[in-house]
Amino acid sequence: MIVPNPAVLQQAVGRYLALAADGDMAAAVPLQNAAYTLCVLTGTRTVEEAMAAVRLLDFPSASHRRRTFTVSTGETAPGERELVS
Repeated sequence: MIVPNPAVLQQAVGRYLALAADGDMAAAVPLQNAAYTLCVLTGTRTVEEAMAAVRLLDFPSASHRRRTFTVSTGETAPGERELVS
């Protein structure tokens, strides 16, 4: 699963919430754009699913941190290693 950058996701959520709270009809298109961005970042189809995914990601939790493993594939030069995450 591809996990979005926490800072980018936090910014997208903040923008969506600010536009949604505004209630101005002039913000309708920017609100739709912000909702679309959230859906793309979270791999969902609706804003409700996107916000649920944001809650599930819980970025401060150590269990969701990216892990990098070192693996030798035999295709690198002697003494080099290929990083696989």
